[in-house]
Amino acid sequence: MTRHACIDPKHHVHDGAGFVAAVERACHERSLRLTPIRARVLGLVAAAGKPLKAYDLLEQVRVGEGAGAAAPPTVYRALDFLLANGFIHKLQSVNAFVACHHPNAAQHSVPFLICDNCHIAVELEDVDVVATLDAQARTLGFRPQAQTLEVHGLCSNCAAD
Repeated sequence: MTRHACIDPKHHVHDGAGFVAAVERACHERSLRLTPIRARVLGLVAAAGKPLKAYDLLEQVRVGEGAGAAAPPTVYRALDFLLANGFIHKLQSVNAFVACHHPNAAQHSVPFLICDNCHIAVELEDVDVVATLDAQARTLGFRPQAQTLEVHGLCSNCAAD
């Protein structure tokens, strides 16, 4: 089976601090440097429970560090590091960031389900979807370099209301 049995968005990320600890271990194993600002941004993304926009992160970092202590480039550099190393994902359609459920895995493409009402984003763990898109593209002579698949709708909680 290529899809994980659990589609709970908190399956691998139990809490912000636990997620940061898992990323710290992954950084140590991969000889990467998780600076305090990178860890802070990562913790905020992981603890949010829904996608966060860069400026929301900036405001939260400023509150924690003191007004004006963090400039936008500082937060963007932290996000770039976390994205480049596969610790977070960027949801292109909403221009926001979510924690990756697999901090120890190599960077990967995954489909997301995004609720248009409560804004939760669920990372689907289905390599068949990603492989099918890649294979179809290659069949047409297209050489994929990145995949973004985001499905918008209503989550089960919002659909029940």
